[in-house]
Amino acid sequence: MAGLTALQMIGLGLSATSALGQIQAGRAQAQAYQRQARTETLKAKRAEIQYKEQGVEVLRRLRQNLGTVTARAASGGLDPYSGTAQGIKDYGTKLGVREYYMTEENAALSIAAGDINAAQYNSAASQARRQGLYSAIGTMGMAVASVGALGSAPSSAPVSNPVTPLPGYANMGVFS
Repeated sequence: MAGLTALQMIGLGLSATSALGQIQAGRAQAQAYQRQARTETLKAKRAEIQYKEQGVEVLRRLRQNLGTVTARAASGGLDPYSGTAQGIKDYGTKLGVREYYMTEENAALSIAAGDINAAQYNSAASQARRQGLYSAIGTMGMAVASVGALGSAPSSAPVSNPVTPLPGYANMGVFS
């Protein structure tokens, strides 16, 4: 850092501190998004479990209804495995199985939706990390550019004229 004034070094130090803060802010935001992604995954798992419990309840009710129809038909002197009694059981089974499959589909959809939401939060986390880094790079770039624009501390060596006259124009008095 030879040739920099104290104010320039302080400015670079403050810019570096700001850049570090931007990186840390990006990381903190990314962690928040990752927590939200985990929350979405857990919510989806909870919904899946609820749908599966509903499916089990549907099958329990179906079994109970089939048993009731069979018992009532048999107690009434009818064959429980043919005719109207069997038709009622077949219809109930068809409806119960349809409802059960719907709960299974809902469980699968809840997991898929949770995965999509979690992926969006994970993507946002990655973007937040990158944004923090890019902001820090921009801050440091602006600081270096500012220091370069301000120049450095005066040196004790004399400054020579960097402009060289073109041949044939040296005697015009401009460069003498």
